Amino acid sequence: MLRRLVGWALRQSGHAAIDSALRLGGRSAVDTALGAAAEAVPVTSPRSLTQVFNVRPPITVYVRASHCRVTVRRASSPKVTLVANLYRSFGLDLAAEQDDAGIYIVAKRKPFVGSVSRTDLTITVPPECYLAFHLTPGDVVFEDIDGIMELPVVRVYAPAETQNT
Repeated sequence: MLRRLVGWALRQSGHAAIDSALRLGGRSAVDTALGAAAEAVPVTSPRSLTQVFNVRPPITVYVRASHCRVTVRRASSPKVTLVANLYRSFGLDLAAEQDDAGIYIVAKRKPFVGSVSRTDLTITVPPECYLAFHLTPGDVVFEDIDGIMELPVVRVYAPAETQNT
C-alpha cells in the first residue's frame, strides 16, 4: 500500500504530495529507526550505592569522573560518605578505595553504552578535608558553606601547539 501511495505521489505532483502523505499517514524511516533504537535501550531504575570511609583528618579526596555531577557537603564527623546514584548503570564502572594518602573515587563510562549513562555523586566530608577533582566534563556543587573556602588556580592540561617552521 505504501508503494502505491509513493508511486501516486510521484506521478501527481512530486515533493508536495510526498510531504502531505508523510504528514497525514505515518512516520518516516528516520522516525522509525530512532524509535526502535530508543526502545532497544533497557529501561532501568536508578541504582544507588553508599560507602562510608572512617578517616583521620586531614585527608584528601580525589574524584575522577566523566559526565558527572558531584555534590559536596560538610559534616563534623570524622568520616567520608559517598552516595552514588547511577542512571543506566550498565554503562558505568564505579570504584572507590582508601589508603594512607586519601580516598580515590573513579566513575568511568564504558565505550559506546556509556553515552546513555549518568552519575550523580554526593560526598560528605569533614571540614579539614582537601578535595581534588578531575572531571571530563562535569559539575561540582558545594552545599552549606560557612566560612572561607579557598580555591587554588585551576591547572588545565591541553595538548601543546606545534609550529611548522
